Amino acid sequence: MKLTALLLTYFFTSVNLFAAPHFTAEPFKDMRFAILPASSVVFLSSDNDIAAAYLDGTIRTLDLNETKAVLKMPAGSPISAIAYSFSAKTLISADYSGAVKLWDISTGNIIKSLQPSDTIALSCAAGNDGALFAAASSNKTYIYTFNNHNKIKELSAAANTVYSRVDFSGDKKRFLTASGNIIDIYGTAKSTGIKKMFMPGSINIKKERSIIHGQPVNSAVFSADSSLIAAGGNSNILSVYRAEDGLKLWSDASFSGGVRGIAFSPGSKYLAAGDSSGRIIFYNSKTGTKLSEFNLPSKVYSIAFSPSGKFFAAGMGSGIVKVWKTPKDAKKIKIDFSGLKTVLISILASLILLFIIFLKLRSKK
Repeated sequence: MKLTALLLTYFFTSVNLFAAPHFTAEPFKDMRFAILPASSVVFLSSDNDIAAAYLDGTIRTLDLNETKAVLKMPAGSPISAIAYSFSAKTLISADYSGAVKLWDISTGNIIKSLQPSDTIALSCAAGNDGALFAAASSNKTYIYTFNNHNKIKELSAAANTVYSRVDFSGDKKRFLTASGNIIDIYGTAKSTGIKKMFMPGSINIKKERSIIHGQPVNSAVFSADSSLIAAGGNSNILSVYRAEDGLKLWSDASFSGGVRGIAFSPGSKYLAAGDSSGRIIFYNSKTGTKLSEFNLPSKVYSIAFSPSGKFFAAGMGSGIVKVWKTPKDAKKIKIDFSGLKTVLISILASLILLFIIFLKLRSKK
């Protein structure tokens, strides 16, 4: 009987029936149209359409269903980042020459080319309502209006630091910049009083607070509901803060390389982050609970979710754009077995031994 108890204990330990639920993402598509890294990816107006920017100086719009490139847009210089305005239906690019370009994604034509600086533009962002867009170049951030492309604000970083990231909140109330280890949060309220009278539609941009991340920031983004900010950098640490007051909610220091690709799902429930070692981790954004991990053979440059949240994509150092179905849309939730082959062998061996014991006990009666 003691042997039976030991075998049963081993059986349940090996199978790990009581393991916590673990989401699994289903690989969906790999698309490769360039040799140099896919530095930035964004979904466009539907789950089927993706724009990818490459360090070869091109932007391609990709058809996910057909796994093909639809348009190829030459920017003339390696591209650091792209952003898409759903309201303005315009793609923005920031490149190594310092140029910021607005593209018509239906034709691939340039709508407007701006040259705010001669130094590399590392980031760009589009406001959710199609009113504003921004770009960061060296130690300057520039905010423009979509309707006439006028510059309405210029921000300056601290000495000897550069802006690595800019982003607008989805509720149109805030704007962030990241430079060095500091994330600055700005309010973006519509003007009132005399300014509104003489400048209808003008916007006041006022600094609200700063978040000290502790390490140089590669990327910082708002959640879709604007309540959270996620930030990661070369120190291999990802942190999530409350946007309202900058309170740190959780951190993860388990990455193997610098964290660069960060994105929240459209419903803000999930957060995906990728690093330079090729590791992508999927989290519950509120708690920091890890839901899934992927280890890829190439550096992760960028991550993006589709408008419905059904898919997420990563731009890789290999030039591949990888697309998965998101964990929440996987067909089933699996128990996290560790070494399935070993477990099955253990189960079979345990059952055989239990059967032998049963036969011996029966023969003694």
